[in-house]
Amino acid sequence: MDHPDGRPGRGRPRPGDLGRGPAADQDDVNASSAAQIEEVEQQNAELEQQNADLAQQVADLEQQAADLQQQLEDEQAAAEGAAAEAQSELDAAREQFEGVSAELGATNEQLAESRAELERLAAEAEEALSEVQGAQASAQERARAERARADLAEACIATVADTLQRLYDSDDPTEALEQAAAELREIAGDCAPAE
Repeated sequence: MDHPDGRPGRGRPRPGDLGRGPAADQDDVNASSAAQIEEVEQQNAELEQQNADLAQQVADLEQQAADLQQQLEDEQAAAEGAAAEAQSELDAAREQFEGVSAELGATNEQLAESRAELERLAAEAEEALSEVQGAQASAQERARAERARADLAEACIATVADTLQRLYDSDDPTEALEQAAAELREIAGDCAPAE
């Protein structure tokens, strides 16, 4: 007997069930199982693709990390090279400074020797001029000799002072010292008393 809503009763077969036997039921089960298998396989394929994508992402990240590590190592090597170059330049500058200091010390020593020689020559010139002054017969000759001595001494001192000043102001002490020594020898010859 049918239900009031039109559904067939339990005791009566449905129209679609008429003529279906066990084989038809088995086909339904197989079709359902095949659909489930296909769905599982599809899910597995999607998971495998996701795993492949993740593996590629991991590989990309590992490559980025390796690139960053290499970049860091390159930058560290460059920094170490720059530091070594700066240290080398500093050592060279220090060595050059020490060399210039030693050269300046030698120049100062030579200058001191030149000053001593100049003082000796000046003393000899003064002594010679005194002897010439004492040897003059007349007061006029003594006056001229005194005046000549004073003029010569003044000229010699001015020339020596100018020579020394140019030596102090020179940018190349070695070259200037050689030139000053030559000038001092010339001054000594000019300032020496006449025979």
